[in-house]
Amino acid sequence: MSMMNRIRNKGPKNRRIGTLAAVALLCLAPQALIRAQKVAPRYDVVEHRNAWNAGENVTGILTDTTSVAYAEAYGHNVHGGFHDANDAGKTWSAGVETKSITHLKRLSLIGSFGFDNTSGREMAGSMFIHPGFYPVDAIEFTPGRKDKQTYAFMGGIAGEVGSHWRIGGKAEFTSTNYTKRKDIRHTNYRLDFKIAPSVAYHRGDYTIGLTYLLGKNSETMTAKKIGTAENTPYYAFLDKGLMYGTYGTWDGSGLHLKETGINGFPLREVSNGAALQLAWRGAYADVAYSHASGEAGERESIWYKFPSDRVSSHLSYHFTIGRSRHFARLNLDWARQTNREAVMNSETANGITIVHVYAYNQIFERKSLTLNPEYELMNRWGEFRIGTEYSITQSLVTQMYPYTVSQKLQRSNSYFDVTLHLGRVDLLAAGSFAIGKRTDSDQTLSTDQQAGEPPYRLTDFYNLQMEYATASRAALRLGARYNFRIGLYAEATVEGTHGFNLRYITGGNNRWNETLRVGYVF
Repeated sequence: MSMMNRIRNKGPKNRRIGTLAAVALLCLAPQALIRAQKVAPRYDVVEHRNAWNAGENVTGILTDTTSVAYAEAYGHNVHGGFHDANDAGKTWSAGVETKSITHLKRLSLIGSFGFDNTSGREMAGSMFIHPGFYPVDAIEFTPGRKDKQTYAFMGGIAGEVGSHWRIGGKAEFTSTNYTKRKDIRHTNYRLDFKIAPSVAYHRGDYTIGLTYLLGKNSETMTAKKIGTAENTPYYAFLDKGLMYGTYGTWDGSGLHLKETGINGFPLREVSNGAALQLAWRGAYADVAYSHASGEAGERESIWYKFPSDRVSSHLSYHFTIGRSRHFARLNLDWARQTNREAVMNSETANGITIVHVYAYNQIFERKSLTLNPEYELMNRWGEFRIGTEYSITQSLVTQMYPYTVSQKLQRSNSYFDVTLHLGRVDLLAAGSFAIGKRTDSDQTLSTDQQAGEPPYRLTDFYNLQMEYATASRAALRLGARYNFRIGLYAEATVEGTHGFNLRYITGGNNRWNETLRVGYVF
């Protein structure tokens, strides 16, 4: 069946997505007419040089005056044995995306639209779209082909109100479909939505802004078996933290992959928060806080509840020396999440199932802190960026009293990115070196009662995941981009990653990524 026929069969959902795409293209059409004969700067350069674009307040686009847009098609080919246990040995992807920033007299607009199709073969592991996003994960063990389609849309508008006030709003929407075509097969639908109305007051060199943040994400994974081999059991594992959880046949009790009266394995999360921004001349700072309430299950059968808190901040300062612009940045992110499991049972009488929930016990907690200092230089010869990202994550598993297990995961990644302009040719180079460290400890609390068996752990899978997360690695990307006179461009890059001193990952030490892009700058 062709892709167009599959889209037609999706019904109203994809018609809404098509409408969003049409709106995005209509917003970009004036850009093409206005600047068809002009040489426009690269979108990423315009985006990076405005510190407000790192935060949540869309009115910050009014502090710049450069309008820019691009549309491109791309393809990736990724292969090699050095990869996460949830990834395929070989994947390919293709897609299109367009982004735009437009400035009118007292009004500015920003928008984007993208579609990506990714396919991987011989994939097993996590059955969710973003492994690790939620504090519980379902894992299956039968390698097969998986396909993922992602539609993303973003639109924002900001305007001047009077002499000192600016108001605006931004909305982001992402829809993802994910399928596996081999037993136990599964189909996933995920939606991410975020809106951020904003206001800012400015006088002279000072600006202060405020943003309200509302977000929602949800994913439903439906597993099934359609094969006829009765003597072929399929197993799955429900990870409740650090690969401790429940292992058994995929439709067994406790895995929640096939529950009577419940559509698949549903998860959802709603967040509320606020952000404050301050700017003075070349200095910019923001801080954002959000609280999220998440749960897995539906109606009376809520198996897990996972609240979380997050604080993020961006600090930057830029200055100009001659024809060169310098940027110093510091990005911070802190998050804490807990997961509580229901103590419940159900009884059925006269065809009616009644669920009794007695309590929710905390079984998992994780806290993370990420620091990212960065320096960037921009001038007519090109752009140069260098930085380091350091993260520390602490996790605690308390699934079964009196056993507790804790983990401390530290990772550091130093990187550089260079673009050199040579006439119509841009030479591209980027590289990174990362190291990691993991510390595990387990403890049995003293108790007068006899301790039962500790919770089951999927040790082999855990070792694969942790080795990939902490293994030392070096990556290098080289490429070139040719800019044609009429605004078209073509770009090709090759990236290689090498992992050192691997013990559990046996597929190979290398990973390769070849990318081709063709696009048009408005």
